[in-house]
Amino acid sequence: MFKMIRKIGKMLRGGAGKREIFLGALCGVLIGFNPVGGLILTSMILITVLLNANLGFTLLGVLVGKISSLALAFVSFHTGFFIIHKIGLEGFFSTLVNTPVTALMNLDVYALIGSLPYALIIGIAFAKFMQTTITKIREQMLKVGENEKVAKTVSNPFSKFLMWIAFGKQKLSVADVLAKESPLFRKSGIILVALLLLIGVLFEFLFFDMMAEKSLRASIEAFTGAEVDIGKVHLSLATGKYELADLQVTDRDKPTQNAVVIDTLVADLSVKDLLRRRYSIDRIVISTLRRDVPRAHPGKVFRKKKQEKKREEKKQEKSVPGKSLDQYFAQAEKWKQYGEKAYHYLKKRRENAEAQAKNKAIQPDKQAALEEARKRGYLKARADLTTDHPLWIVRHVEIQKVETALKTAPQKLIATELSSHPELNGKPTSITLTSLKSEQPTLHLVLHFEDPEKPHQLAINMPNISLSEIETSASFPVELKGGKVDFATKGTFSADQLTLPFALHIRDLKVVSKGGKPVLGLDAKSAEKVLNSMATLDLDGKINGSLLSPKIWVNVDKLTKTFREAAVEAGKKELSNRGKKEANKLLKTKDGKKAQKYLKGFL
Repeated sequence: MFKMIRKIGKMLRGGAGKREIFLGALCGVLIGFNPVGGLILTSMILITVLLNANLGFTLLGVLVGKISSLALAFVSFHTGFFIIHKIGLEGFFSTLVNTPVTALMNLDVYALIGSLPYALIIGIAFAKFMQTTITKIREQMLKVGENEKVAKTVSNPFSKFLMWIAFGKQKLSVADVLAKESPLFRKSGIILVALLLLIGVLFEFLFFDMMAEKSLRASIEAFTGAEVDIGKVHLSLATGKYELADLQVTDRDKPTQNAVVIDTLVADLSVKDLLRRRYSIDRIVISTLRRDVPRAHPGKVFRKKKQEKKREEKKQEKSVPGKSLDQYFAQAEKWKQYGEKAYHYLKKRRENAEAQAKNKAIQPDKQAALEEARKRGYLKARADLTTDHPLWIVRHVEIQKVETALKTAPQKLIATELSSHPELNGKPTSITLTSLKSEQPTLHLVLHFEDPEKPHQLAINMPNISLSEIETSASFPVELKGGKVDFATKGTFSADQLTLPFALHIRDLKVVSKGGKPVLGLDAKSAEKVLNSMATLDLDGKINGSLLSPKIWVNVDKLTKTFREAAVEAGKKELSNRGKKEANKLLKTKDGKKAQKYLKGFL
């Protein structure tokens, strides 16, 4: 309380001149109005330090600016959208956003641009109000001090003590403060800025790795809701080198396990692109990526309620055999949402590529901008003003060993030309997954965003999939107990058109009928015998339609023919086995033995 009284007293009676009050209040409001960090905020703080701005009024201005910024967030967003897109300035802002250094100013944030007129009006009004009010109070204090009776009262020791409590020790009189002409810049500010730059250089060498590690851990923990362990992080802005070792991410549902483990990761960043607020990585190499790995000690879980709820649901699922209808509908809805996300993403990239090819500006979608603003907050929503280069791009990613939960050989993953705006990259994006025990890729995906006329390519070759690990629906007439399947597909796709022919080669099939349901016209027992007697089964088909409404066509005629042939063979085998059994029975009888003796003598 005492400190607060003295601070208020110093602001009223203190040595800050009119210019210092005005600059402090104005700079404080402008700093407080800034919705995001970046070069503008850093510059405003440095300018405030350089200018002869009073610190007390600056902090007061920050409070006023921040409250005003939050209150006007919705209005600032709409104003920013109007300024950027509706009055012919989109090209100007796009140039700034795509230019080195100015790209770091966050000039694509709607609320930042939209708040500028309000920040200036409120800042100047508040600064003028504070300057005028403080000056009038000081003038009144000067008039009161010139009164003889008041002068006598103030001159006694007790009054001086009270004045010291309220205002502290003052070097200048009120008259001197009113007549004071402050310089625009302060020498101590210039020295302080130089010192801050020196500290920034030393900071990289001494604390940057620690801050990078802390930031990475916090971001992953916020995303996963579970403890993250990191062995080592090294980041150098001078060389653009990023190194990570021993990353362990706890599985939120199984705290004794790690969901992901990365042994080492090395990346090369382009420092030049960082000045354009873009992240260009020439190469990322990950030695080993493993999943579902036991931890040395159970990890902490930060979203405990959700975890306990999931565990309870899993217990209930295990207590009831099979899956409920609601669970199947939920799974189908989940896959539908994946398809919709992929559709909208491919559609947007194609539209952007077409506009780029025609050298035509992409029309902003205000509804989409509003949706983003509701999700991210009105103070953080950005305009997509990237024109000639993606915001981030990774030229080459290599994971030398990917271990999955499936009982398959470890895979090697190589991805090239990954980026935020692949239509601006000019090169196709490719992802290849290859088994360490085979030269033929398990997955090969090529995305042709650079050319809107080219369809994307997909090839999958998955041999030796264990059928016993495949979960079937409740309506499926048989349960898969054993066998292997080879799955292969190679075709093209886009948002609106799928052309993916596929082939399934099944061998060593072992099934058990469920619920006595008939299969392809045969009763359950006969169908079970027929399927288990088949050496191999080939199934051909095609996935067509669109991502929003995919359709699967299966060559039923070929399947039925194969099934009937297998049924005939199974029948012949059954009859043959029956004949052998009857013959053996006959040979064991008295007449059978006489026949064997007679036949032996004849031969």
